[in-house]
Amino acid sequence: MKIIIDGKRIELDDKKTILEAARENGISIPSLCDHQRLSPFAGCRLCIVQIKGRKGYPPSCSTYAEDGMEVKTKTPSLQRLRREILELILSEHPNACLICTEKENCDEFKSTIRKVGETTGCVLCPNNGHCELQDVVDALKVDKVRFPSVYRELEIKKEDPFFDRNYNLCILCGRCVRVCHEVRGASTLSFTYRGSQAVVGTVLDRPHLESGCQFCGACVDVCPTGALSERALKYESLADDTAATICPLCSMGCKLEVESKDGRILSSRPAPEGGVNRGQVCVKGRFMIKNLVHSPRRILKPMIRKDKELEEVTWDEALDFVACRLKKYKGKEVALVASSQVTCEDNFILQKFSRAALRTENIASPVSVSPLSTYRELVQEQGLKAGLNFRIEDISKANVLFLSGADLPVSHPIVWLEVLKAVKAGAKLVVASPQELSLNRYASVWLRNKPGTEVALFSYLSKAFLESEEDGGHSRVEGFGSFKKSLDKLDFSQVAQTTGVPKEKFMQTAELLLEGETSAFLFGAGLTQNPWGAQNLAALHNLALLKSGRLYPLGLENNLRGAFEMNNGHSDKGLSIDQVFRAVHSGSIKALYLAGPLPDLQKAKIEFLVIQGSFMNDNMEKADAVLPAATFAETDGTFVNVEGRIQKFQKVIGLSGEAQPDWWITSRLAKKMGHEGFGYKNQAAVMKEISRDIPGFSKISNTKLDNDDEVFVHEEVKGKEKFIPFKPVLAPEETGQKYPLLMSVDYNLDYYRNLALTQESKGLRMIRDSRWIKISPEDAKRLKLNDGDTVVVDSVSGKTQGRVRISGALPKGVVGANFLWNEDSDFSLVPLSFSSSFKNHILNIIPVKIKRGK
Repeated sequence: MKIIIDGKRIELDDKKTILEAARENGISIPSLCDHQRLSPFAGCRLCIVQIKGRKGYPPSCSTYAEDGMEVKTKTPSLQRLRREILELILSEHPNACLICTEKENCDEFKSTIRKVGETTGCVLCPNNGHCELQDVVDALKVDKVRFPSVYRELEIKKEDPFFDRNYNLCILCGRCVRVCHEVRGASTLSFTYRGSQAVVGTVLDRPHLESGCQFCGACVDVCPTGALSERALKYESLADDTAATICPLCSMGCKLEVESKDGRILSSRPAPEGGVNRGQVCVKGRFMIKNLVHSPRRILKPMIRKDKELEEVTWDEALDFVACRLKKYKGKEVALVASSQVTCEDNFILQKFSRAALRTENIASPVSVSPLSTYRELVQEQGLKAGLNFRIEDISKANVLFLSGADLPVSHPIVWLEVLKAVKAGAKLVVASPQELSLNRYASVWLRNKPGTEVALFSYLSKAFLESEEDGGHSRVEGFGSFKKSLDKLDFSQVAQTTGVPKEKFMQTAELLLEGETSAFLFGAGLTQNPWGAQNLAALHNLALLKSGRLYPLGLENNLRGAFEMNNGHSDKGLSIDQVFRAVHSGSIKALYLAGPLPDLQKAKIEFLVIQGSFMNDNMEKADAVLPAATFAETDGTFVNVEGRIQKFQKVIGLSGEAQPDWWITSRLAKKMGHEGFGYKNQAAVMKEISRDIPGFSKISNTKLDNDDEVFVHEEVKGKEKFIPFKPVLAPEETGQKYPLLMSVDYNLDYYRNLALTQESKGLRMIRDSRWIKISPEDAKRLKLNDGDTVVVDSVSGKTQGRVRISGALPKGVVGANFLWNEDSDFSLVPLSFSSSFKNHILNIIPVKIKRGK
């Protein structure tokens, strides 16, 4: 296809609007409502053009190019019309600064007056310098507004966390409404009223907290004016530096642009061209980075215990002290806990330090209780043909999607966007979950099973699928005969009693699976983090194999896959993290090097505790030495995201206080203990050794990493397709008179190293508090509990505390709670969840009773 724009001949390979074609070829057309991630809206009318042979002035954002089309974008009549349209827009927007003849000299002297409560000009606006309306006014050279100015006198909305809504500055471009609906799937915002009274708002003008908002900040990022503005930036000066990094707060690996001034972070935004997130991010990546890095809880100097008190010392004194004490322990007497949130380089050195200097295989981390670990164990045990690598965008190409064990908008927000894209394209979504999730409104089928009955649920689905299918040719696959025979044990007359799901739902799901050509089976920690997690996964594998579908294991922490690769086959040789927790409390481990999460050590029976971390917490009361570690923002390194994508990043600010990168601390300590082979000068030297020693990194291209090209962990997928016979599992412990409620424990990702984010940020706490004990309205009424009440949760394994959150998402008899690594001891569920004797598992279904606390 060939078109001509302003005399320039342009060839187009696929369908594009005139505006897209113009921008790709360096031709500027003003627009305020158009956005590259959104569907055409044609609301502002500033992008009007003239097309040869057509009457009028069609908007270029919604007019698609046609072969032979001749377009003009800057005729005198077009420019005149655009200026008049812009003047009309400005008549309902504070415009004094926009058309002021002295505006170029103003910002330097009047920046502090933005502290006023009302925005009446650009210098008072937190979006000053980032405003697209300013750019369009300059481009069209508008220096006066001939229409009467109208101030709408709308109330500024400040009741929600993180951002303010001042619709007096809104130009009704509709971007926020569209990104919330089209991209994020929340549909929190819409246009209310019509004509001159039109305004953006929520249903019944409720706060965002009550309207399903994800607080991802996408609406703030697409707003062309200051109508939606980040509250934390309101009183800040303009940034003097912007640098790219990778978000460390979940496994997505979103690319961020971090703005800073004088070495202090001001804000973080999603990078428009991020390879994974493509201009999107979640609430934590958008609004928590500044609070995290500059937290008042930061550990900034080395400390050792003298006369029963921690005292600040030099690095040499601290390392000498630790080296001298650690030499007394070896083998099974000592353990090291690593983090899944530090870089591959850090994890590699921690592993090497443990084996060479501490002479122990007791190297624990959250990797051992992750979906990746359970999946890999199943694959190796059964000899299955399956890999861990995938591309997120492949999920959006599936016709049928099956989800279990994850609340995607919270745990894997970018994966959720791909699922939403598939659903909007006509795909069918099946959700298996005891709790109602926000994404259920997009599901074709919701299988609300009883907690802990997933093995039966998936196996009944396999049986229903086989009964509905005419001939799938499965007999050619190894193990099919014994698998099919094992399903004979299942009686559909008992299905509702066993799983809580009626037979009709099984048949409906089977029909959906049969209709779809390609299928994606996504599973998260909720499916695998319990003693029968492997059986759950085996049953889901069988169902996926019947459908010739792909299993997608969804890891949790940002560098979980990287830490997984750094283990390099050593994961089963020492104690797992749950076993380390029990061992430090029993006294069988005498020395603990804590470089990762392990809470509630006040009652631990250990002789020597070293904490290598970034933030102060309760464990420091027990620590003999504290070594301050840099955050991700202050160091270079590589992360591996949930796909297996290796991403290199650089520091965005300098080191805080005397904190140092983890690899630096551990390497110097190893040298102090007399071990060679730790003389690394920088992160690149560590990566060179990783490329030599770690199979998954042996074939990566450092040039591609440096260029931000697509690089994945190298894996060799071996094995064969194989069915696994169904085996009934012991049901979770039943409730009874003493413990009448069943507590479902969700793995909570709202932490960074040894910092609980919900206790650091009031805004995040308003959205989802890790200390909430969720309870159904029926149970709350029976127990005479109200929102916010303090309660004590009692089980056979111990007690914990929490705050009541009444939620209709939970069925009667089930309560919801959070497993958070770095929760304070009074609120921690770790002792309850690690009470099981099973290795590598979190007990996430626990019979409990609840009573009102003090």
